[in-house]
This record gives sequence, structure tokens and C-alpha cells, in this order.
Amino acid sequence: MKLPSRERIGLTAVVLALAAVLIALAMLQYRWSREVSAAASARMQANLQLSMVAFRQDLYRELAAVCGVFQTTSEMGSAKSAERFEEWSRTATHPQLVSNVFIWEAAATERAQLLHLDPARHRLEAASWPDRFLPLRDRLQSISSDLALTSTEARTRRRLFGPGPADLFPLGRPPIFAWSVDQTIPALFHPVFHHSGEGDAAKPPAVDWIVIELSSNVLRHTIFPELAQRHFGTGQSPSYEVAVVGGAGDILYSSSAAFGHDDTLDATLNIFGPPIGRIPELLPRKPERRGGPDQRWGFPAPAGFSGPLRFEAIHYSSEDPDWQLIVRHPKGSLEAAVAGLHRRNLMISFGVLLVLAATMAMIIVVSQRAHRLARLQMDFVATVSHELRTPLAVISSAADNIADGVVDNKQQVVRYGGVIRNQARQLIQLVEQILLFAAARENRQQFSARLLQVPELLDAALGNTAELIQAAGFKLEKRVDENLPPVLGDLPALSQCLQNLITNAVKYGGEERWIGLRATRAQGPRGEEIQISVDDRGLGIERSELEHVFETFYRSPSVATAQIHGTGLGLALAKSIAEAMGGRLTAESEPGRGSSFTLHLPCAEPPSPAAGEPEASQVSVHSGPA
Repeated sequence: MKLPSRERIGLTAVVLALAAVLIALAMLQYRWSREVSAAASARMQANLQLSMVAFRQDLYRELAAVCGVFQTTSEMGSAKSAERFEEWSRTATHPQLVSNVFIWEAAATERAQLLHLDPARHRLEAASWPDRFLPLRDRLQSISSDLALTSTEARTRRRLFGPGPADLFPLGRPPIFAWSVDQTIPALFHPVFHHSGEGDAAKPPAVDWIVIELSSNVLRHTIFPELAQRHFGTGQSPSYEVAVVGGAGDILYSSSAAFGHDDTLDATLNIFGPPIGRIPELLPRKPERRGGPDQRWGFPAPAGFSGPLRFEAIHYSSEDPDWQLIVRHPKGSLEAAVAGLHRRNLMISFGVLLVLAATMAMIIVVSQRAHRLARLQMDFVATVSHELRTPLAVISSAADNIADGVVDNKQQVVRYGGVIRNQARQLIQLVEQILLFAAARENRQQFSARLLQVPELLDAALGNTAELIQAAGFKLEKRVDENLPPVLGDLPALSQCLQNLITNAVKYGGEERWIGLRATRAQGPRGEEIQISVDDRGLGIERSELEHVFETFYRSPSVATAQIHGTGLGLALAKSIAEAMGGRLTAESEPGRGSSFTLHLPCAEPPSPAAGEPEASQVSVHSGPA
């Protein structure tokens, strides 16, 4: 087995090293993509949580602005409250958020009276409870006495032990936490205490209630859409689908018609905080004494405490659900979005690696082709030098014999003259071939095309090669179909093309010394064409080499082994000429049985000439590079 050359070993090592680098890069890219996806998932989840909390906080700010109007308890029974509400309505962003304002005085007593705030008349007027408020009324009536008792205990504790931190907030929390929400109406409500004085600690204070009814339409069509747009970017290209689900499961708001009814969610948030159970838990638990009598009484923090803006929802049963903010990514889920991002990153990364691999492969192929072309060029220089040296040596030897007087009769002079003439013609032909090749490479060939008859073209080619055929002892078999249409082309160029084919047939014709020349009319890929074939019964060409025979400088290894001289330019020039004439050149061969080269030229039907015009038209045709 033949060992690979040092060059092939080096190329193999380079290829393996580049493949290893690509594999390592692919593994790093895959690992990086997974890390990026995990980081993106964590970032998206964190941003989603922040957006949901910001949604709730902005909603609280809207509600707190309404509650701030009625936070001062000393003025609730006067026209001042109506004036303050009217002032708020003129400056508020959403004045229609408040549908009605009720004040229930002396709740849970015989003197209980419901007042309705009429902003237009700047006063409170007696009213009846609307039907939708009856469950809330019953609940407020049942807990009013508990609120009064709690306030009484706080005053007793202050008298016995002195003022403490819990005395700042009679209900065990800042006043803003006294606002609660009935999600079924929806409405905000807040207790107001009226104490009879510090000296009468046993008498519980009177409890009033402020009830603010919120507009469901404003929440549904204004507040929730604005908050969703602000924090989740819903609209033309939403970043998330957003919905607010009511306590009974109905959809209060949804950024898309199909969202809110399925179970595929990315995150949920209780708008009014974590569920805190029954209404009595709204009240502070009874204080527990810690340590001795010198220590203060402490109250536990309110359930669900999360900051100064807080609204606690009441529940009529332990199973009552709260308003929920639900969010889903438009791609179906956050996991699907992250998976899509992961796939996209992988596609981009591996696409870049694929381009890099293709670039490396192209560099290797191009370098190999450049190396091969350089080797062919060196072979061409050596071959041309050899081809030039042989006729020059013959010419020089004949000239020396004549100059030295070796030739002493007329017959020898004529013979030597013929040798010099033939060798000079061979030199001229070789030089012209090289010049034609140079012109073809630089796209400087120009042809003058006219209508040519096929017999005329064949006669021109055979006229320049008849002496070569005769000297080599070849038999020419010519067959031309009758009534062949003309072709459009340059006579010298097409004649040169056929001469190259005939010369190759003489070189590689083998022992049978036979050349076939035939011209027929056939149907080609682009219409009718003239096919001129030059056949021989010589060495033939291997199938693997057949596709390379038209390449510049290429010579078959079998030809080089047989020591047949040539430059490797003849077929390349012939193909260049054929394509410049709008035709093509093809080859068929079988090793040991000969070859057939066919020139395909499109038929050119002669036009009907007008009076006084020549029948042939001159056309300039520029050839492309070989």
C-alpha cells in the first residue's frame, strides 16, 4: 500500500484540527445558549413579578386617592365632604371611577341612618340601601359592635398603662389599613369612630361607615387597560397577555378575547393581597401581655401587611375567591418563549458555525486548486520550453549544416529548407496558440461573425491540417449530410477550433491512424444545431479524466506516460471559441477504443436580403475567459 505524501498528511492534520475546533466551538455554543436561556428565564420571571407588583401598586394609588378625600372623620357629616369630593373630581385623572358615596351613621344602633352624597347639591341626603349592598350592610352591622369594643379596650389599656406605640392606631394599624374592599359590588368601606370623651371609658363609641362604590365599567375599560399597557406593553405587539378575573370567576378585563378562560398561566397575583379568611380576622387579635406589668401591650401585625398602600378584601365565606391578576406570554407560556429563544440562539450559533465550516472548506478547496493550478502552470512552462526547444534545435542544426558547407547540392538544400519551414511553422503555431490563450484569459478576443456554410468551414480546417494528416500517415474519413443550414461564426476562429481537434486526433490516434470527420443536423437543448465531430481510434480517456480535459494546462497522466508532447491549451482554446460563437464543445471517450469531440453550433437560417444589401452581415463577437 502506498503511503500518503507529506503534503497529504499535513492537509489531513489541518482538516482534523479545524474539525476539532469546530466541535469544541459547537459544544461551547450549546452550553452558552443553555446558560443564556436560563438567565433569560430568570430575568423574564423577575421582570414579570415586578410588573405585576407595580400593576397592583398603581391600582392602590388610584384607590388611595379616592380614600384620601374621606379620610378626615370630623367632617363627614357636613357639606365639607361634598366640597372636597367635588374638588377631587375636577383634578382627578379618572373622576368617573367613583359611582356613589354612602355614609352609614350609627351603624348597629336604633338611630342607624344611610346618607348618600349628592355632589351636585353639596350635601348628604337620606337614602335606602340598594339591593346589591344588602350583604355588605348585614356584614357591617354584625361587626360594628366588635369594632366599638376593640376601641374601648384600647382606651382602657392607655388609661392603665400609659400611652404606647399601639395607641397611635386605634385599630392596631395605620388609618389607611382600615379601608377594606367588597369585591362583589365593588366598593371600598372604612369605619369612623365617635368617642364620647376620655372620662367615660365604659361607654363604647359610635361607629359610622363610609362606603364608596366603584364603577365596574371604568375599571374594566379604563383603569385596567391603562395599567396593562403601562406595565405589560399590551397593544399592537404585546409582551404579555393580561387579564383580571373577578371573585365569581368572571373576566373583569382581558387584553385578548381568548385569554382568561384556560388554565395555561405564567403567573397569578392576588390584587388585594393574600387571602386573609373571615371578616373577624380584619380586627386585631386581643392583646397578650408580655412579661411584667412594666412592659407594653403588643398587637400582631395585620394579616397580609405589605406596605402603606393596602386594601383588605372581605370574604363572606372561607371559599370566596379574590380578584386575581393573571398573566401569560403570547407564545403560550413563558417556558415556550424561553424555549423559542433557546432554539433561535442555537440556530444562529450553529448557523455561524456552519458558515465558518463552509468558509474553512472553501479555503481548503481553493488552496488545493491554487496549488494544483500552480503545478499545472509549472508543467505548462516545462512543456512549452520543451516544445520550443525541439524545433529550434532542428532549425539551428539545419542552419549550421548549410553554413558549414555540409549541404553541397540543390536537392539537399531543398530538403533542409523544407525541414526549416516545417519547424518554423510549428513554432509559429505554438506561439499563436499561447497568444490566443493570453487573449482569451484577458477577454481581448474579437471575432467577426458571418453566415458560414458547413462545407466551407470544413475545407478551411482541413486545408491547414492536410499536410499534418498526410505526413502522419492518417486516413481521413469525411461524411457531411446534404442541405445543411449555415451557421453564424468567425471562419478563422472556428477553423482554428476544428484544427485543434484534428491535431489532437493525429497526436492521440494510436496505431490504426484513422480520423473520422462528420457533420450532421440534430436537435439540441436550445433548438436545431449543426454537430461537427472529430473521431479517432486511439488511446481514449478515462471517465474520471473526461471532465478535466477542457481545463487549462490539463494533460492526462496516460498521455504524459506515453511521452506525447503537448501544451494542454488546445482543447481549452477550442472550448472558448465554441462558447464565443454561441455553441459548445462535448467529448465522449472509452479507454483503448478512441475518442469523439463534437462541436455544437446553432443553425442560422439565411435571412432574405433586401435589394442592394449584401447577404452576409458582419457581427463583432467578444469571447469570454477560457
